[in-house]
Amino acid sequence: MRSSVLLISLALLLSSCNQNMQPGNGELLSDSKPPAKASNPRPLASEDGEMKIPPFVKAYFMHQFVEALYSTPKNFNPNPDWSSPLKDPENGRVWCTDCHVSGQVDFAKIPKRKMPMNEDLEKNKGFMADLMKKWVARLNSDDFGAKGKLKQPVTCLTCHATNPAP
Repeated sequence: MRSSVLLISLALLLSSCNQNMQPGNGELLSDSKPPAKASNPRPLASEDGEMKIPPFVKAYFMHQFVEALYSTPKNFNPNPDWSSPLKDPENGRVWCTDCHVSGQVDFAKIPKRKMPMNEDLEKNKGFMADLMKKWVARLNSDDFGAKGKLKQPVTCLTCHATNPAP
């Protein structure tokens, strides 16, 4: 009786090992083609490994940056004596086309919209500081039309001015 149970168990075990196998054509795994690779596994990475930021993601920050030129700073302790660096904060605002003069981009099609990537970039202090430095340099540059709208040069503290009182 024991031997028959053992024989049946062994038969079941051997037959179950083959249940998910299909007879092949004799091809070995080493002879098969490798799976197709993705055309670009990191589509937002440039050749030097740095991540490319799509224009619509940077546009969100640009809208905020331009707003900061005519709005009271939104920090926790804004300077009560803050004033806009623009000659005419109401009608002489800075526009995208003041610095982006090529005309290759239709800025009307890039609305201010916060994307998930914006949240990650906001936490990246190095990225944000580099971006702001670049934009401040453009505002103050004679090469761009924005400088003509300023009554004074812009610095980081223009928008990030805190109340000097304790």
